[in-house]
Amino acid sequence: MNKYCLFIAYLLLTLNINAQNDSFDVMLDSIQELRKLSKKKSLNLDDRLKYAERSSELSNEIGIDSLILLSNEKVAYLYSLKKDYEYSIKLYRKNLKLAHKLNDSLSYAYAAAGIAYGYNFYGVHIDSSLFYFKKSIKISEKINYAKLTLISLRNIALLQKDKRDYLGSDISTFKTINLLKTLPKSDENLDNLSDCYNNLGLNAKYLKLYDKAIEYHQKSLLINNELSDRYESENVNDLNKFGNYLYAKINLAEAYKEKGNYKKALSIYERLLENKDLLKKDPLSYVAVINNKAYNLFLSKNSNTKYIKSLFNKAYKISDSLNALYEITAGGNDMAEFYHAINKKDSALMLSKRSYAIGKQIKNYYEVSRALLMLSKLEEGETGKQYLYEHIKLNDSLLDIERASRNKFARIQYETDNYKDETKRLATQNILIVSIGLIIILVSALIFSIKVQITKNELLRFESEQQKANEEIYTLMLRQQSKIEEGRLIERHRISEELHDGILNRLLGSRLGLEFLTMDNHNKEKYRFYIDEIQTIEKEIRNLSHELKNTKLDADKDFVAVLKDYISNQSNLHAFQYNLHLKGTIAWDDINDYIKVNLYRIIQEAIQNVIKHAKAKTITINFYLKSNNLYVDIADDGIGFGPNLKRNGIGLLNIESRVSKLKGKLTIISKIKIGTILVIQVPLFKSL
Repeated sequence: MNKYCLFIAYLLLTLNINAQNDSFDVMLDSIQELRKLSKKKSLNLDDRLKYAERSSELSNEIGIDSLILLSNEKVAYLYSLKKDYEYSIKLYRKNLKLAHKLNDSLSYAYAAAGIAYGYNFYGVHIDSSLFYFKKSIKISEKINYAKLTLISLRNIALLQKDKRDYLGSDISTFKTINLLKTLPKSDENLDNLSDCYNNLGLNAKYLKLYDKAIEYHQKSLLINNELSDRYESENVNDLNKFGNYLYAKINLAEAYKEKGNYKKALSIYERLLENKDLLKKDPLSYVAVINNKAYNLFLSKNSNTKYIKSLFNKAYKISDSLNALYEITAGGNDMAEFYHAINKKDSALMLSKRSYAIGKQIKNYYEVSRALLMLSKLEEGETGKQYLYEHIKLNDSLLDIERASRNKFARIQYETDNYKDETKRLATQNILIVSIGLIIILVSALIFSIKVQITKNELLRFESEQQKANEEIYTLMLRQQSKIEEGRLIERHRISEELHDGILNRLLGSRLGLEFLTMDNHNKEKYRFYIDEIQTIEKEIRNLSHELKNTKLDADKDFVAVLKDYISNQSNLHAFQYNLHLKGTIAWDDINDYIKVNLYRIIQEAIQNVIKHAKAKTITINFYLKSNNLYVDIADDGIGFGPNLKRNGIGLLNIESRVSKLKGKLTIISKIKIGTILVIQVPLFKSL
């Protein structure tokens, strides 16, 4: 029963997980589809915004930061199209933090550009707008994303132009042109290039460089002719070839007007009006063309005032119907000049007052200034003077603002340049610090390695001296043993001589004397028994004497004797039995003293380990030769140890070290409660 319950639970869990996965995939697909709909330009802006906001909601439900970032980006962009710049900035600021968290440089650059764009069109914090555009440029240049760099540079140029920093605008525009020239020739890039030259032409016109302005606008038209009939743009307004051409033509005509070449300007406007679809295609441009045509006719002192008046009125009515506030203001000022010239002061006064009010409303202070100047001419007495004073004050303010803007842009540029210089200086300083740090680390490492090498050399010298001392000790032990053996040999000679010359001779005399007594037959058998007994003793003493006097010693006497003495002493001290076996013939005299010294120390260390840890009753040591290798087995019947036993002491390490020095091999076999065997294999015919 339990098995069935577990199986059902597993099945339900699997189905739940699969369902969750399916739900996740569905949500991802929905987000992608909603984003596509939000980009569809055939839909109205409100519908696109609804789709974008829904994709953002789903992204937040899923909780994946990268999805939230992309969805919010689209929502912020659409709010900027709706001119809700305050909310757009708020969303872009959220994206800025999220992009920083995700380390997404491209999204960070887009968010910075979005904030800058919002501040620019919101009409506040212009220095903040410039700051964020420059931040966007810095990151987009770093990641080599030219499209975003272009957008930011163009906006900076327009911002500087609006604030009458024409030289600064020219510098930013030329930077944009240089960047565009490095990119492929596409409609979008050609359109941007055409706009850049238009902007240069406008800057030149405001600086009263009219020939230069005409040159730039003509260059813009030449580039515009390379465009295909139509392409979709990501700019706020969709552009087409006709729109670009019209914009450049109007600006060119205005440059001719400012130069005083009204005939040339009028020929351009006449040519534009030949297009019967102009009003339908672009009503505001149509208003500008007919209004400017009327104004140029007026300035050229054309006598057909009725025709000029009809053009002005037509332009003004269309502007009113479209609620085009700038066109109403600028056109009203142009008409007021015309009416003032033909002595229709009431109409001029009405138009100037309206232009003055609307100009203040839209914050176009240039047109406000024009309206004030006209009002000062139209109003008599104190009222006219007040308008004139206000006009002078406004002009002074505009000059101050223009100067302050130029100074602000120059200061921001200076601070930016200083920041770059400081960044470079800090980078150089960091490189220097890192280099010095690396040098110090290398020197320290070198000093440390030298010290380590000195320590190793000292250790090697110490080990060498210790080895020499061990060999000297071993030699002294051998000499001591030799002296002992020599003393024993002398003593054996003396005993042999005493037995042979003293006791043996006296026994011989006694035996001979007894043999004379055997003549008595009565005791002959008894005497013979004692004589045979004495002769037997005599023979044993003679053999013993000869054995004692034999000077031949075994070749292995010294090393084995020294070793046996040591083991015997330890056996007496620590109460254990020992067995020492030499299997086969081992030529100890032919074995290097270095090997014998280390073997002696190894056996010493092994016995000490047995005494300290093993609690053994018997130790057995076997020596034997096999395939030019000397083998030593050291076995005990102690408590033994397991393979995972932690070795706290250094006994076995010392044994391993000595075996390694002999280029030998150590094998340890141990079983708990049975005992331990050390098998040492030492090559005899390899250089050590």
